[in-house]
Amino acid sequence: MKRWMIAVLALLVLAGLAGGGLYFSGILGPGSDGAEAAPPPPATLPEVPDVAYYELKNVLLPAYRSGTFRNYIAFSFKVEVKDEATALLLRDRNAHMRSALMNDFSRQPIETRDGPADFDQAVVKARVLDALRRASGEIEVRDVLVTSVLPVKG
Repeated sequence: MKRWMIAVLALLVLAGLAGGGLYFSGILGPGSDGAEAAPPPPATLPEVPDVAYYELKNVLLPAYRSGTFRNYIAFSFKVEVKDEATALLLRDRNAHMRSALMNDFSRQPIETRDGPADFDQAVVKARVLDALRRASGEIEVRDVLVTSVLPVKG
């Protein structure tokens, strides 16, 4: 009787192992009607708009503290435009952009708080963007990135 019980248990264990193997290989189980499931559609990446940058380096802007001149601050900007052709057009407007920045910041300089480069960067960035949009003419300037800030003794 014991041998018969052991043989039945061994047969059940082998059948379970075979069924598990067939299930995990995909032969048995849900969706095993013989028709292969269609693969999921390929993931598409979002469209990235064309962007190009024009570098405007070493722009010296005056900085004041408590109404008195303290120093100059050297900025480097990356001007964001729609494509490379527009960035090349901005190269011809380089002198106009520098002049517009100097005129704008000479009338109302950067107000520093404690140190030579302690100022509100969001305000300066907004003013720079406004001046560059005016100086670029009909060329669309999308944004400006401040890449470096270096105080210079004046």
